[in-house]
Amino acid sequence: MSRARAVAACAVTAAAITLGGACGGGTSGPGPTRTVTATAPTVTVTAGGTSETTGESAQSRYLNELDPLTATEGIDTGTAEINGTGFASSVTLACNAAGPVNSAEYNLGRHWTTFTATAGLRDDSPTGGSLTFEVAVDGTRRFRETIRLGASREVRLDIRNALRLKLTVSYTGQDASSVYYGSWGDAQITGGKP
Repeated sequence: MSRARAVAACAVTAAAITLGGACGGGTSGPGPTRTVTATAPTVTVTAGGTSETTGESAQSRYLNELDPLTATEGIDTGTAEINGTGFASSVTLACNAAGPVNSAEYNLGRHWTTFTATAGLRDDSPTGGSLTFEVAVDGTRRFRETIRLGASREVRLDIRNALRLKLTVSYTGQDASSVYYGSWGDAQITGGKP
């Protein structure tokens, strides 16, 4: 039996456990019997023969965990603070007068149903700055808004049966010597399997 099957068999066997025993407090005899049900994890065998256990996370992915198909001026992933709130799983695109548009495009593989993010300038952007944020799904613009530093917008889009998702930020003409950081806080795709 393979290691992955053995792990799955153990998980299924352990799915229902009956616990019994005496209760304290000086009474004699057996106490009440309780049944505890555990959910068996999903075990996936990869090409290299190793097993990987997944659960709820198989239904959602943060974009910062994925490699973009294209990135015009490069991207920064990880924690971003937007309008005073920290987002641990973010995608940030920088732009300025020299590189006025920055975008990143991701392959969805027609596996996902919803895209969510909090869009806004990262709080370390210059005072008075603003950027235009856009989301395109299979080449069709689905969201576009100009957002100033200190503000943010919740984005939630239906991406059922979509192949490509493209995030874009555009410079809006303020101080030409400064760099502005457009962040997609906790940008996430949900409702499918990677």
